[in-house]
Amino acid sequence: MQKIQIRMAEKGDMSAICRILAPYARKKIVLPRDPVEVARHINNFCVAEKNGRIIGCCAFRDYGNRLFEIRSLAVSSRNVGGGIGSKMVNFLKERISGQGDVRIFALTTSAGFFNRLGFRTVEKDMFPQKIWSDCSKCPKLNDCDEEAVMI
Repeated sequence: MQKIQIRMAEKGDMSAICRILAPYARKKIVLPRDPVEVARHINNFCVAEKNGRIIGCCAFRDYGNRLFEIRSLAVSSRNVGGGIGSKMVNFLKERISGQGDVRIFALTTSAGFFNRLGFRTVEKDMFPQKIWSDCSKCPKLNDCDEEAVMI
């Protein structure tokens, strides 16, 4: 079995992150992230690496007031179902939780995945910062199928 390493992203991972996110963005599962945006926030991404190849990514956003979002979670299609997404979310949860008493949330179409990681389903209106910054630009704004989860 090949070992999966989860680590914080580096500048050289930018194109791999964009490659992994692109099919999910086309399916409207994650918001599109262009290379400039990924580069600007590279320090917020972690990656899953297998045999020197990036096969997954996940990011966080700090909204201030000890509120963080898990976002841009994606795993290459050949590696879905192997627990890689869980490993990345847990990696970021641990990193964020090192800052003390924090709240971590995500908006997702896969609430069950997050529930298995200890998140609970909550109301989206608990996160007006998210609504104003991202949801207002989302193509699914008026027909949102995502649930909010928080830990």
